[in-house]
Amino acid sequence: MLAGGQARRFGEDKAMALYRGRRLIDWSLAALEPYAELLLVSGHEHPKHLVVADLPEAGLGPLGGLAGALSIAANRGFSHLLSVPCDTPHIPPALLAELASSEEACYAESCPIIGCWPTDLAPALIAYLANGMPRAVRRWAAHVGATAIGGYPEIENINHSADLAALAQRNG
Repeated sequence: MLAGGQARRFGEDKAMALYRGRRLIDWSLAALEPYAELLLVSGHEHPKHLVVADLPEAGLGPLGGLAGALSIAANRGFSHLLSVPCDTPHIPPALLAELASSEEACYAESCPIIGCWPTDLAPALIAYLANGMPRAVRRWAAHVGATAIGGYPEIENINHSADLAALAQRNG
């Protein structure tokens, strides 16, 4: 789970923001639980889960968090990593199930950091970032030939506090 953003647009620690009485980080962790043997949190302290540092260094955005998580997962013998950000509290479970069942690199068309990534991609992602390549997840996904998975409703992510307020108003 990726929770290392600086929340410049949001204005405070987004992962800790409350939505319907629950922290955003906890919505994402709960979404992952049915599909994961081990939950990793990249970029944010969490008392119940292993915290992962960005690779090859901090400050590289979601791909740095993904590289760190892929490396830890690979070192622990996992073949794939399912990734989600902390700012998408309503990820369709069917999408996560489809991603989790994939053997190939794939991602949600409407939110590319939600994806399934073979852990053997860790060295390639670290090298990609170390060489100053574009830090956009879609660019990385294209670089490794990942498949976009569509056919699901647009996944709302929260970038501003007004986004969170609007989501709360729509979903009670």
